[in-house]
Amino acid sequence: MLSSSFEIMGDGMERAQYEKFRNTLTPASGFQSCQYRLIELTSTKAVNLIDNRFRKDFDENRTSEDIYEHLYWQAAGKDYTTGEKSLLIKLFEKKYKKQLLEEIETNRSVNLLSKFNSLSGSARNNPALIDMMRHYDYTVNIEWVMAHYNAAAKYLGDGAATGGSHWQKYMHPKYQRRIFFPNLWSEKEIENWGK
Repeated sequence: MLSSSFEIMGDGMERAQYEKFRNTLTPASGFQSCQYRLIELTSTKAVNLIDNRFRKDFDENRTSEDIYEHLYWQAAGKDYTTGEKSLLIKLFEKKYKKQLLEEIETNRSVNLLSKFNSLSGSARNNPALIDMMRHYDYTVNIEWVMAHYNAAAKYLGDGAATGGSHWQKYMHPKYQRRIFFPNLWSEKEIENWGK
């Protein structure tokens, strides 16, 4: 459903229609929806959603606030050298930050990845289940993201995103390598994620 949601925008709109639609999203964007953030937080450990620049040395036992401040989507509107946030992020946080912090805390041990990892060895090694988990991961983190990316590329070219981010690097899966279930992918598959 997420992947196909961009078909109408990518194929069914003229540029003027897209601009009108896009302006109704301000200050948010289609990628900056709380619903999508909740899908991510219930799918995996929040540490798997940390901005790739910080993920390697990130301790998953950090506070929910610290985790939140380093989630990959903060790159859409946060200057990490100054810590200053864009109007997009400030308005988004005014409405949703409390809820998202609660979700980060709640989902530390209760998320799809933790449920999968808690299965017995035979269940965890079920090829059909592994295929479904990988399909879900790939569909959400590559196909849907690329559908959005391609729709944005069609209308924006090199222009700024709704939130003012450098959307090409922020959105493209090869830069952030958002992966819900990293233990189900080989090192080579992770290295080539989104390419």
